[in-house]
Amino acid sequence: MADNLREILDIAKRECPEIPEAAWARIDLAIRIAFGGQRPYIANQKKRARLAMLAELNEQQDAARIAEVLGVSVRRVQQLKKII
Repeated sequence: MADNLREILDIAKRECPEIPEAAWARIDLAIRIAFGGQRPYIANQKKRARLAMLAELNEQQDAARIAEVLGVSVRRVQQLKKII
């Protein structure tokens, strides 16, 4: 069985190379002590990802094009625009 925590920490290490290896070892140990034997659950956060993409496209594209890129309806694009 794969070590999911190891894979997650490897991604984090690539994104934050300035953090020393000793700190990653402490994080790994603390998580294993607190949550050992449990499978991790990571929420998808589709809305947050769509809002970020919408912010990038908002000024350049019309609602129909944004809806096509995001895979949502034009109405949903209009709703998301009100949020940001």
